[in-house]
Order: sequence, then structure tokens, then C-alpha cells
Amino acid sequence: MIRLTVVVLLCGLVLTAGFANGEEKKYTPIEEFRSSTEMGLMICQLEAKTAFSKARRGELQETYSEIDSCLKKQRDDVKKIFSRAHDHVAKKPEASKYLKEYYAVWLTALNGILPSENERAIDYERRQGDASRKAEEAWNRFEIETGL
Repeated sequence: MIRLTVVVLLCGLVLTAGFANGEEKKYTPIEEFRSSTEMGLMICQLEAKTAFSKARRGELQETYSEIDSCLKKQRDDVKKIFSRAHDHVAKKPEASKYLKEYYAVWLTALNGILPSENERAIDYERRQGDASRKAEEAWNRFEIETGL
């Protein structure tokens, strides 16, 4: 729970830092999409860790419903932003292709946050790290290949 609180506070600081000079920074749809996917994945991963910790202590009975709720919210939020980001690069076939590839990898990582049955904690952590790295790699490929 402390980690989630720290992340939320850090996110708030990052967002308010942009307003420090009284001007709102305008983000491109691509920047907004990237930021939303990064934060969404991290938030749900932290939500899952918090839920599992509570469940182990006997404080939470419905571990999966909390995680499912986070996953659904992130999928819905990012889906709207993806449309704007895709419209932004629609006239560039390569950019469109790599943006879709990143989105698919991100969705796979997000959907993989729920643990497999009887999955050991160390295996779960490793799988989550691998999924995050694959998403990062897909984004890097998008940036490299499209020059954006």
C-alpha cells in the first residue's frame, strides 16, 4: 500500500510540475498515449501486488475483482487515447503499424497481470518484468522506426 501511495504522490508531483510556471504543457496524442500506457501498466501492477499482499494477510477476500477493475479501467481509458494517437499517425503506414504493435504488446502485458493458477511469486515477478520490458522494447521500436 505504501508503494501505491508513493507512486500516486510522484505522479501528482510530475503532473503539477508542468503547471508550476502557470502554463499548461500541450502533449501530442502520441505523448499522451505513451504516458497513459506506462502509468496504466504500473498502476495495475502495483494494485495487484497490494491486493496479493492483503490477501496473504487475510484482509482481502476478493483479490481478483480489485485487479480486474483496474485492468478494465486502464483498457477503457487507453482505448480512447489510442484512437487519437492512431489518427495522429494514420497517414504514415510504418508509424501506424508500429503503434498498433506497441498497443498489442501493452495489452498483452496488462492482461497478464493476473497470476496464473499456482504460480510462484518469483515466477510471477519475473513474468511481469519480462512483459514490461517487451512493452518498452515495442515502444522503442516505434520511436526508432518512425522517427517520432
